[in-house]
Amino acid sequence: MKSIYLSLFIFIYIIACNPPISVSEEQTGTDAEMAATVAGSYGNTDWNDSTSIPMASLIDSLGTMDSIYTAVSGTIDAACQAKGCWMSMKEDDNQILVRFKDYGFFVPMNSAGHNATMKGWAYAETQSVADQIELAKDAEASEDEIALITEPTLKLTFMAEGVVIE
Repeated sequence: MKSIYLSLFIFIYIIACNPPISVSEEQTGTDAEMAATVAGSYGNTDWNDSTSIPMASLIDSLGTMDSIYTAVSGTIDAACQAKGCWMSMKEDDNQILVRFKDYGFFVPMNSAGHNATMKGWAYAETQSVADQIELAKDAEASEDEIALITEPTLKLTFMAEGVVIE
């Protein structure tokens, strides 16, 4: 009986001590296969995206309001490389940080460059230095880039209830 417990303990120890498969080892498919794994619906997507506005129009739509509930479409600039818990969209000089309501869903880490439509609340928010550093680390920024973060900044933020990636 002791040998069974000992064997079970060794087996569990070996499994627990092996490092997980890295993303680069896991993803060996073609670009088309990678795109197929990114495209899809994330979160609550029971809405019609035909009324979405382009990201460039979002700032104009906000106007003097502190927030707006809308659907926005654009191209994903970056996604969290830790687990896909945020993404950013950028058009011209405008960038928006997209977070996901209640962390109820994540997007694929390789979704940068794909078109997306999302629905939720857009608003301006002051990001602390600590939050900016955390986001920079998640985006795998260099130490030099992180060192340049010294002041809180006003950022356009979007709290998405759902995201559809093409």
